[in-house]
Order: sequence, then structure tokens, then C-alpha cells
Amino acid sequence: MTLQHNPGTYFSVHGDLLFVVIDVAKVATYADYRYICDVYVGADQVARLKAYPRPDNGMGVFNVGNILRSYVAAVFNPAAGQLRAQELGSGEFFLAATMKFGDEYEFVSYSDVLVDSARTYFNHYNGRLLGENTTLDNYLDKPLSARPLTSTISISAMFNFVPYLPTDTDNVTVEVKSYTEGGTLINSYSSAIAPSLANTMQLYNVGPGTLNALSPGLIPSGVASYYTVQFLNPNISDEPLYRFNLVCETRYETFRMHFLNRFGGFETRELDKVSRKTIDIEKSEYGKLGYTMDSSGVVSYVNANNVYNETRAVYASQYKERMTLNTDILTDTEYQWLGDMILSPMVFIELGGYFVPCAIRENNYEFKKRINDKLTNLTLNIEFGEQFNAQYR
Repeated sequence: MTLQHNPGTYFSVHGDLLFVVIDVAKVATYADYRYICDVYVGADQVARLKAYPRPDNGMGVFNVGNILRSYVAAVFNPAAGQLRAQELGSGEFFLAATMKFGDEYEFVSYSDVLVDSARTYFNHYNGRLLGENTTLDNYLDKPLSARPLTSTISISAMFNFVPYLPTDTDNVTVEVKSYTEGGTLINSYSSAIAPSLANTMQLYNVGPGTLNALSPGLIPSGVASYYTVQFLNPNISDEPLYRFNLVCETRYETFRMHFLNRFGGFETRELDKVSRKTIDIEKSEYGKLGYTMDSSGVVSYVNANNVYNETRAVYASQYKERMTLNTDILTDTEYQWLGDMILSPMVFIELGGYFVPCAIRENNYEFKKRINDKLTNLTLNIEFGEQFNAQYR
């Protein structure tokens, strides 16, 4: 038995993971021949698949993507006050799995005829690829983000997440510099952080509030106009430089959204324009007679204190909260980037220092361009997952 095809490196568990095997001699010998694929996650066997030889070439084809994706799920659990707020590893950002192939004929199964090497798969999704097999190849030892190199952030923001993918355990140096409006350097700060394992997702928090707590006066309010962040890795030399323009005062209340992006990392975007809060209400009620009758048969519609009797009694009132949020005018690159937030299955809104899960209600999204649509902003309608109750009766 030989392995004809296997998934390459940095493949997604949310796509096709195809293995192709063949045993020419046995396919020609046994009429009831079947291939076996035992799927191992770590040391545990989680599934056994069987496949008949293809009639055109006698090969056995196994797609294990739908099995492995059940064993990886992102977790959002950032620590406050830390430059590296979280590190996502096995079962959260990647999954190591081994395929062991066997066969079955004459009513007997034979295991471990061919054992493939352990391979690692990742919790990202690709979308449309042109000439590539996985989008992660373009982000090795770089930030896992399609965000524009220039964006805005409130000076008071404690959280501003940028995910990063290191391919080894060498130190990643986070370098921060603050500047005046004229481009004069004010202060600088750097910190070298070593990943615990290769290919873990490093979630860096480069919020101004956190950076100022780590290095007091790094980004002085009223003096600094913007700051830059760069992640330096000894494996590459073309590290992107991110610029965050500071917003000191906003006319409207600012809301920060943190979302799981297409690469399996979490990012932050502020929405600082008009916001509105609404509630959807569901009431249950029953009808009542509008009058009462005393023991002597006298009918009355009001009591002694002139309170009318209820004719419709609401015995349960339930409601869900919704919010409508707006961004500032967006660039074409920002529209491309924020498509990740609309598609994201995990979105959190920051409220009073807490991360509250919510769902974005939009079911379609247009990637607008200034040449077509002029200057436009993005409106988001979000819904909270909790359902609350008023007083029961």
C-alpha cells in the first residue's frame, strides 16, 4: 500500500483534507477489498473510515476534514494588562492528527498497514483561492490580519488586539513608537516574547491604555497624535508597520468589537459614530372579565380606590436587546477587512470592561469601493444572545 496524496502544510480543518492510497496487488486479487483509514487525534482514535476502490484507478480516497473540524474551536479569553493577552494552541488554533491506513478483505480487517506522519491543521478558512492551497502561507511569522496598515483607536482604549503566527519559538519583539502630529518621535518601547510552541496563535494587545500601563508616558494624551506597532521576527525582514491614529474625544459613545477573523485570530475594530439601542419584546397574556360581582350581586368595574379591573392580563414579558452601530467613513481596504467581522461566528462587544458575546444580524455584505460608492460608512445591527424577563404574574 502506498500513499499517493496527502494535504500539505498549514491546511484548514474547514476545507477538504484528502488522502489517497492504493494497493494495486490486493485490489486486483480480492473482489470484496476495501481500504480503511483510522483517524487519530493525538494518541486517541476518533474515527474509522472505509472506502471501496475507485472503479477507474483502484485508489481509496478519504476526506477527513469533516471529522477533524469537530476537535478544534477558538476560545476568546484575553488577560487584561498583558502585551500578549492570550496564546491559542492545540484544540484552539491548530490540531495535530495522524492517519493510519489498513484494509479489509475476506471478512477480516487489517490495521496499520501504512502509517502517515503526524500533520497539523489550522482553524482558519480560505474562501476563494487562486493558485494556492491555503491562505496561511502568506502570513507565516506575520500578523494574522487583513486590516489596513493605518487605522484609528481611542486614546483610552485598553484593548486593541492583533493576532500573530510564529512558525517557531524564537522571540518576537513587539516594538511601539509614539509620534507628534508633525512626525516627531516622542517615546519608544519594545518587549521580546517567546511563543511556548511553534505555530501557536499569539494574541497581542496593543491598546494605548495597556501600553501606557506597561510603559508609563509611552503615548501621552494631548501630545501624541499616533503610534506605530511592528512585530519583529528573525525569520523575515519585511515585517508590516501598523499605524494607529489616536482619537482623544469622540462626539458619540464608542464601542469596541472583538471578532474571530478568517485566519483563526481575534481582532478589534472601534465603532464611534451614532449608536441606538432597541429591545424586541414578546408578551403573553390572557383575557379577564372587566367587572367583579360582590356577594349581593352588585357589579362593579372599579374598586374602592377607583382602579379599573384588567381586561387583558400580561403574565409574561420577555425581551432581547439590539443595537445599531456605525463606523466612520471607510476605505476600500477597511471594507475588505471588515468582511471578516460580518462573517465571524464569534463576536464580542466591550461594555464597561467586559466582553459580551453578540451576533451580527446582517445576512449580506457589499464590498464597497470609493470609485463606485463615493464616501460611505458601515452600519451594523447586533443582537445579544440573552433573553430577559420582566416580572412574571
